[in-house]
Amino acid sequence: MIRISHTSVKTCLLDNFFTNTVMKYISPEYLFLGIKILGFAILLIVVVIYAYLYYKKRVFLYNGGVSKNLQVWISAIIMEDSFESVVLPRKFYRMMKNPWARKLVMEELLACKRNFSGVAADNIVALYEHLGLKADSIKKMHSKRSWHIRAKGIQEIYMMDQRDMLPDLYKSTNSENEYVRMEAQTGVINLTGFAGLRFLDIITYPLTGWQQIKLLEQLKHSSQKEDLSDRIPFWLLSENNTVVVFALKLAGEYQQFGLRENVINCLNHPSVSVRNQAFKTLERLTDETIPALLMAHLPNESLANQLGILDSLKDQASENEKPQLIQLLEHSNDQIKLKTAIIIANNYADGWEILEQKANEIPAPYQPILFHVQSVLKR
Repeated sequence: MIRISHTSVKTCLLDNFFTNTVMKYISPEYLFLGIKILGFAILLIVVVIYAYLYYKKRVFLYNGGVSKNLQVWISAIIMEDSFESVVLPRKFYRMMKNPWARKLVMEELLACKRNFSGVAADNIVALYEHLGLKADSIKKMHSKRSWHIRAKGIQEIYMMDQRDMLPDLYKSTNSENEYVRMEAQTGVINLTGFAGLRFLDIITYPLTGWQQIKLLEQLKHSSQKEDLSDRIPFWLLSENNTVVVFALKLAGEYQQFGLRENVINCLNHPSVSVRNQAFKTLERLTDETIPALLMAHLPNESLANQLGILDSLKDQASENEKPQLIQLLEHSNDQIKLKTAIIIANNYADGWEILEQKANEIPAPYQPILFHVQSVLKR
């Protein structure tokens, strides 16, 4: 008698079920249906791609036509002695009802404003206001949707010399968004020059290194100069360490010798970055007392600041610092040894003799240090 297990029966039934199911769906009827569905899907994808490319082409051609017309009209406006004599075609006003056209007009005006000054720039600003684009910029500046829209609105406001919007710009100089506040800070300097630095009184967020570089460069091109000697001492006491660093840079950049004592006080600041900048600023405000002061602070400083102090002393070390510098040649850090050797060779008549004697007595590491100093000072 043959016994068939329950498991074997179950397996056979399952195999038959899957076989029948597969055979059902690979039948000609189902294959033909699958081909039709696939063909329809491919056709739909082709139509969508074609529609998208057609739309992009229309936008490109429209933008190109608008841009070409704008260039002609704006060129004509720039040539006029004043905006009052300008007559814009009706087509221009109709075009301005289109959001895309307004965006293109704004971009074109910004590009022209960057490249022109005098009467031409005044005409561009007048056209900007006449077309109601200022309202668009204000709306962007107060947008809640995205930071880049707010930053764009701020840029348009200050590029178009809208000085009545300065209170709003000042508020944005301490925005929680880094890019918004950077644009606002750039804007107030653009509109008011050195006077715009009063935003340093209020900002609580960090002033990035890159932004400090941009602001210093922007101030160089400002036609509205201002004495900062009464404001820098206030900024040097700020709780925002980046403001203190920037104030120190301003003191050095604009040679505020009268503030030397205020800068010296920063040598005891709790922030390493502030002390580091104070050393650099004193290098620019130096007198006969500064080298000794720097050397006095060197032992208690971080390695980075010690190296910075030695860089500052490269061209100004006096005989008073010579004994301490010779001792520093024994320092455990090779970078300290090297920078000290450069100072000794560069500032003292017998500096090379001191280094050569050291190299002969202890070849490693002083022989390589001597060679490096010779290459640096091109001896």
